[in-house]
Amino acid sequence: MAALVQLPYEATVKLALASLERNHLPDVVIRRLTRLLLAARLRSGYKPSVHLQLSDLLRFINSLKEMPIAIKTDEPKAQNYELPTSFFNLVLGQNFKYSCCYFEKSSSTLEEAEKAMLEMYCEKSKLEDGQTVLDVGCGWGSLSLYIAQKYKNCKVTGICNSSTQKDHIDQRCRELGVENVEIIVANISTFEVERSFHRIYSIGMFEHMKNYKELLKKISGWMKEDALLFVQHFCHKTFAYHFEV
Repeated sequence: MAALVQLPYEATVKLALASLERNHLPDVVIRRLTRLLLAARLRSGYKPSVHLQLSDLLRFINSLKEMPIAIKTDEPKAQNYELPTSFFNLVLGQNFKYSCCYFEKSSSTLEEAEKAMLEMYCEKSKLEDGQTVLDVGCGWGSLSLYIAQKYKNCKVTGICNSSTQKDHIDQRCRELGVENVEIIVANISTFEVERSFHRIYSIGMFEHMKNYKELLKKISGWMKEDALLFVQHFCHKTFAYHFEV
């Protein structure tokens, strides 16, 4: 175990994942390796002075401006979004929420925490019944379906990059009798739509993106004059880094 600490971060990740995928590691080792990898990642991000930390952040920001909106979109798609829906039935709650939940109490169930978070999105974005909604990176449709059921006069459009996700959402719409949801399979980098929306949501998608300036420019073209954009973005409190797949 001590030898792993001396290995470069990327080599350690590859070694750990290879062993994990072959089911060679007991839980106690998995937990220990996870802590080691997190510690190594933090060491690589923190710089010895505020000046160096800021310089590193500015270099990162400038590098994003030279990149396309998104890269390597097929890798996370293959790793996660095209997996059989039956797998996610085992690990997600009944709303199929594939991001943060809000546990208001220590006794809250997963389903209660899912609903609390979905309700928080609607409250913070001041969503009103009858508005048009665009859910960018809608995943398995937790927010799209929640809005469509609670705000029955809203018209909800969801964008995902997985036909498996679309099939699941379409099936749930049929089961629930929901008719105000449209799901489009598309790559956000090339997706275009001539409509505009009152509310646009992006839950857990921005961390996969690169050129935020171009992304926000694209999204702004889909917003009505009084529209609001709600973004949930996973990030570190101190330093920025590229999402790894």
